Amino acid sequence: MAPIRVGIIGLRPGPDEKPTLASGLGYWAASTHLPALKALPEQYEIVAVCNSHVESAKQAIKGYRLSESARAYGNPEDLANDPNVDLVVVSVNVGKHFELAKPALEKKKHVLVEWPLGAGLAEAEELCRLAETAGVRTSVGVQGRADPLVARVKNIIESGQIGKVVSSSAWVSTSVLSYNTWMEKGEYFLDHKSGGNLFFIYFGHFLDSFVHVLGDFTELQAIMKNTVPEVSIYSAEGVLVNPAYPKTSADHILVQGVLESGTVASLTVRTVRDEVDGVSFRWIISGTEGEMEVIIPHGHWQFSEPKRTLKLKIGKNEVQNVDFQSSDEVIAALPTIGTNIARQYRAFAKGDTDIVASFQSALKTHRLLDRILKAAGWEAFLMFVTQYMTTT
Repeated sequence: MAPIRVGIIGLRPGPDEKPTLASGLGYWAASTHLPALKALPEQYEIVAVCNSHVESAKQAIKGYRLSESARAYGNPEDLANDPNVDLVVVSVNVGKHFELAKPALEKKKHVLVEWPLGAGLAEAEELCRLAETAGVRTSVGVQGRADPLVARVKNIIESGQIGKVVSSSAWVSTSVLSYNTWMEKGEYFLDHKSGGNLFFIYFGHFLDSFVHVLGDFTELQAIMKNTVPEVSIYSAEGVLVNPAYPKTSADHILVQGVLESGTVASLTVRTVRDEVDGVSFRWIISGTEGEMEVIIPHGHWQFSEPKRTLKLKIGKNEVQNVDFQSSDEVIAALPTIGTNIARQYRAFAKGDTDIVASFQSALKTHRLLDRILKAAGWEAFLMFVTQYMTTT
């Protein structure tokens, strides 16, 4: 079977040949998607790069040593018109997802878009409609579904080892992110309306895995609060740009309710300078026969943190550490932050729809996030604050 021919949107020319997240904003595609695709040559071939300018795309092709036959484009329409491109990967700020993915869908290309799918529910729904009309395969970058840890948790539940699941609670800390400082040109992460902030990205990634394993909420209550309303902005060189940039995104999120299975569930997100226990994610799932605990130390949920653990206790038996690590040498050789993305790509090529989120299945998480916002009255609250500030 011939490799899937890929056109990447957002592969910025890097400062070196081995870019990392520390290289700065805009290097996510180079840090994760690029090594993942290169590690799967039998399944994927990068044939095109599209950036905001043709010259930038040419520099990326040369700098990352892609095939000399790879084509450079400066707009998404030209990329979409390339008959040699099967799959378009959109890896940029969420604010541009819709405008960059739309031409590819209209030209009936398969499309992979980073999470969140769109900047808000309306954009996500429209992209789903376009994909359905085109009849193409789609994928969204909630790569936590592909993590062997998530797969093992799901398997334990489905096997009945802990009996019927009756409750689940999760505690999330955001100290891996800056507390009251942020980077210049990344201000969108502080803005609720951008659709790409702590609520939609950091919390959204975990929420997607949570409901992927346990099912959606049938009823819920929510509280959201912004406890750090001003943030200091620094340039890449460490120079203070703005000492009091207004932040409108929530930094504390509390959700509780009942799932489709009847399971009682609660999720708590808190923003602190540093956790007392050094844990970013603690997730407990309780059943009639036993209980599981997932621990992600200081880090991001979807990054396949190497020190994450899974503990299982059945009845009165001793607590056991459950092995979930993959022995895949190809995946293990990749940067940790890109391993789940590589798993996602491999599954997409095989047509595995369980661990790969399509536009439609990711839309369910978008809709759940929207329900949480409405339950918390968050957008109405922001509207009130905005009106108050403009009249005083």
